[in-house]
This record gives sequence, C-alpha cells and structure tokens, in this order.
Amino acid sequence: EVKNAKIALLTVAFEPPKLKTKYSLEIDSPEKYKELYAAEQEYFIEQVEMVKKSGANVVFCQWGFDDEANHLLMKAGIPAVRWVSATDLEAIAIATGGSIVGRFEDLSPEKLGSCGVIREVSTGTMADRHIEVLDCPHSQ
Repeated sequence: EVKNAKIALLTVAFEPPKLKTKYSLEIDSPEKYKELYAAEQEYFIEQVEMVKKSGANVVFCQWGFDDEANHLLMKAGIPAVRWVSATDLEAIAIATGGSIVGRFEDLSPEKLGSCGVIREVSTGTMADRHIEVLDCPHSQ
C-alpha cells in the first residue's frame, strides 16, 4: 500500500535498448561479462534516478522491465506495475490527473498523477490480485 501516491505513467520499457540491426555479442572472459554488467547497471540506475528525481513513488508501465530494474526500483522504495494495458494506463491518467510519458527524460513532477492510496488486493486465491487506485482528485 502506498499513501499519497505520486504516479509515473510510462510507455517506455525499463530495459536496455534493443538494437534495430542484427548483431552478435561475444563474451569470452569474466572481464567482458563484468563490463557488460556494469553498463547495464549504469543504464538502470540512470532510469531509476530519473523516476526518483520526478518525485514519483509508484510506477505504472505499459511494457515490461528487466528484473534488475525492478530490484533497483524496490530498493529505492518505488513499487512498480508492469504490463499495464494502454486502456488501463489511460484510465489511470484521467483519474489521477497524470500524463503518460514515453521517455524517461520527459518525467517531471507536473506529469505525475496523484491519489490518496494505491494498494494491491488479493481476492480468492493468491493468483487473483488487482490494484486499487483510491481517492483520486480527478475521478468522478
């Protein structure tokens, strides 16, 4: 449960960028693996820092995100929901007064949605879970 939620609504994935051409990457030593890992870490840390700098304390993302990015978000105290449908993202934006953002660089306090409470609710079995967004200033 998050009270006084400031919500980032994203249509950009928390993943390293995908190259548009065919490529191959050969990692043949522990040093090369460490370099790749460090580069990915830097990329995810920059993304999480942009979310934190905006003031968001919850993230709803239309696309997926890497487990490492999810770990860094949780470590920063920012719960996130991935694979939110476009229609649900739009409904959340309308209810919370937020703007849907397509680039991390465009995140700002003015584009965040807000509501009194966001919580995950389990109904029936543990597999049946949903998110409630309550006390939204813009909902009717």
